[in-house]
Amino acid sequence: MSEEAEPRRGQHHALRPEHVRAVRLGHGANCSSIGSVVDALFASAVVGAAVFAAVVAAMKKEPVTVVGEPPPGAKGEAPKEEPGAPRP
Repeated sequence: MSEEAEPRRGQHHALRPEHVRAVRLGHGANCSSIGSVVDALFASAVVGAAVFAAVVAAMKKEPVTVVGEPPPGAKGEAPKEEPGAPRP
């Protein structure tokens, strides 16, 4: 080490206002910008997963359960459609 560095070792300088560029308030305020990007990606992934789960739950197919007796004359099958016949 140089002789100039020796006297500085162990010395602590006071933090003065001219040494501070900015002070940010809020969540993750003084983190790096990559930390903010990671926070934004994580938050968007959580929201996206919640929306995906809601859509999948809404599209869930449930088995059809027939309750009661069929009406008289019902055979239990849907009528066959003839090709070219108009639909109701």
